[in-house]
Amino acid sequence: MAKKKHHEEHENLERWLVSYADFITLLFAFFTVMYALSTTDKEKYKNAVESIQKSFTSAGSIFPLKGSPFSPFEKPADLGSKNPTSPADNGKFSKDEAAMLQKIAEQVRGVFERATGVAPADADVEVLKSPLGFKIRLGEAMLFAPRSTKLKRSQVPFLFELGKRLAAMELPIQVEGHADSGELINQGPAGEKEAWDLASERSYNIVRFLLDGSQFPRDKISMGVFGNTVPLADENTPEAQAKNRRVEISVATPDREIPYLNW
Repeated sequence: MAKKKHHEEHENLERWLVSYADFITLLFAFFTVMYALSTTDKEKYKNAVESIQKSFTSAGSIFPLKGSPFSPFEKPADLGSKNPTSPADNGKFSKDEAAMLQKIAEQVRGVFERATGVAPADADVEVLKSPLGFKIRLGEAMLFAPRSTKLKRSQVPFLFELGKRLAAMELPIQVEGHADSGELINQGPAGEKEAWDLASERSYNIVRFLLDGSQFPRDKISMGVFGNTVPLADENTPEAQAKNRRVEISVATPDREIPYLNW
């Protein structure tokens, strides 16, 4: 009986089409995803970026909020200045901003007068433009007795009312303490330590009061201490020394603009 011949299997020369079809499908999916990302709602993306930035910066010092809030689409990134600004640097501002700063100063003086029944001296309340917004400069006599770190009981209502108004702005602040060599007991290294301790305790006591008394948000407040390193006046007179002893409350505003306040 003759054996049947086995026909050789036909070789499929079109198997490459399967791999090619898979590749085309993946390529189509890739470009679909890229197109979807390019048409994402920019406003939602901006809000998401701002939320992430605030989460990482507001827990500590407010000064990391450079260029806050971050705006990825409206303007190029601010690379900052080659020369770092000092706490005494007020920055440039227009006539409108100057008028707004003066208005805020009048409002702070009004808050003080209504809370204490006493009109403060103009030199004891100043509002200045800062690299991140504006700062409220309060003379030592507004809150503390000479060489003391305890808040004056008579001025507590003012700090309470000021804290409530600052909290209503929902903006980050930093409380900065400054001392003067004229109020120190010691000189040299011991005096420098005394100045840092004095400025630090004053700043801390104000921060604690704003947190506990005015219910200021904990994630929007920080503390800065400068000791006697940033004097406003170098003259060795009681008036100059009193000007150097101060507390400054720096407020970080969106796009560093001076906001309209209705206190």
